Amino acid sequence: MILAVLRVMLLSLVRDRGALAMAFVLPPLIYVIFATIFAATAGDEVRLRVAVLDSADAAVTRQLAAAIRAEPSLRQTATAPQSRAQLEQMVRLGEADAGVWLRADPSLPPTEPPILIIGDAARAMAAPIVAGQVLRLFGELQAASGVQRASPLVERMEVTQAARAPAAVIYYAGAVAMLFLLFSAMHGAMSLIDERQSGLIDRLPAGAVGAGVAVGGKFLFLVLQGVVQTALIFLIAGVIWGVDVTSRLAEWLAITIGAAAMAAGLALAVAALARTRAQAQALANFMVLVLSAIGGSMVPRFLMPGWLQDASWLVPNAWAIEAYHGLIWRDAPSADIATAVGLLVAFGVGASALAWAVLARERRM
Repeated sequence: MILAVLRVMLLSLVRDRGALAMAFVLPPLIYVIFATIFAATAGDEVRLRVAVLDSADAAVTRQLAAAIRAEPSLRQTATAPQSRAQLEQMVRLGEADAGVWLRADPSLPPTEPPILIIGDAARAMAAPIVAGQVLRLFGELQAASGVQRASPLVERMEVTQAARAPAAVIYYAGAVAMLFLLFSAMHGAMSLIDERQSGLIDRLPAGAVGAGVAVGGKFLFLVLQGVVQTALIFLIAGVIWGVDVTSRLAEWLAITIGAAAMAAGLALAVAALARTRAQAQALANFMVLVLSAIGGSMVPRFLMPGWLQDASWLVPNAWAIEAYHGLIWRDAPSADIATAVGLLVAFGVGASALAWAVLARERRM
């Protein structure tokens, strides 16, 4: 009998593609994503974006600047800063993970450290990593040319930001909000499957009109639910850690509505395409975990290898997380916020349209 039960369970698993994916595809995939990220942080694959400003313009600093730009573990920014103010602004806006200011010739008698590494508290690991790389490169230059090293060589500073709350608190308010927006929207959209199976949805007008009523009503509910859920997270962040969204409340609300619309549309598309609740649940869990891992809900994007950072821009989670972080931490311009909101809304509306088309076609058959 035990073997018979085992055989039944095995056959059930083999016939359920969703269960197979959850059991044997999702765990290795999530492992690969996290192993790739954390292997990169332990090695030289992080490839932080670095902006270099050589104000000294001495033989030694020119050689060091060239070595920094040629270093394979660092990525150079597309724009070269022309002043310290511009260098700080690039770090402040997230265009560079860290800035290197070669402000004096290291071979001359020191009055202050000749190299200033400019970082941002939101990317706290970036500046120490870059400082270490600069020290190593200077050591190699010193060994090759006999340049005498000033002591101390490097000083570090952080740019000031608009927010008073800790950077990690602000980042994870958006990151956690996105993770649970997707989970709660997926759970709420499951009612669409129950109503199709029970025949309740057949009471609506036939064809596209009835499908529009079903999808539209659920879409509005899920968006409203998502806005309230996200507001609670940011309310707690404000009460405990002083995260302030009131100074730009309208833009915060726009991001939140866009993020909720994105999650609602994706959830409805999954529910419309799935035939059973079990199938939809498996697909939903798969998508939420993968999108969250790649999009930055679990690990900050700047810690990812360069290719994964680029790939994460294809994931809507990243749009919302970066928009929240830019708004509250960096006081990003309204144009940047509007772009992110437009992408989120377009994704949500497009996914909802897909759900509507699938449901309308099913009701005509």
